[in-house]
Amino acid sequence: MRWLMVTLVALLTLHSGAFAMIQTLSTEELVAGSDLIVIASLKSSTEVGKTPEGFRTLDNVLVVADVLKGEVKAGAELTVATLGGFEDSVEFPAKGKGVLFLKKIGEGRYEVHNLVQGWWPLGAQDSPGGMGTGISLARLKEIIKGLADGTLQVPPPPPPGEDL
Repeated sequence: MRWLMVTLVALLTLHSGAFAMIQTLSTEELVAGSDLIVIASLKSSTEVGKTPEGFRTLDNVLVVADVLKGEVKAGAELTVATLGGFEDSVEFPAKGKGVLFLKKIGEGRYEVHNLVQGWWPLGAQDSPGGMGTGISLARLKEIIKGLADGTLQVPPPPPPGEDL
């Protein structure tokens, strides 16, 4: 009986913690699933409410410096909705820029694709950080081009249980 209770508690804990965990995508999957990929910087961030779970909801206005995929012009301002206050939440720094992988959620509104994996802050010599560490902007552009022209395919997902 004790074993059953311990197993049940462990399963409930894992299930309830799943909200704050992402499934890491390959770069090809991240690119293919994004409507827009830009290099941008934060102009402003405004808390617009809270979720029933108590997470902050934010509207972030970002200024596009360069467009890597999608139909928007450099200099455009995008509104990106984010949640704050949990492990994989995206928070944009007041200064600096980064690569944003975005999904459209409404007219002129976007969300970051796959949470924290979809925001790569740029460091020295515009080298991506965060979950983009080790991938150059040149390589990212090759992947975007290869997926667009069909010379590159999205790899199949791993069999269940192999991503643990």
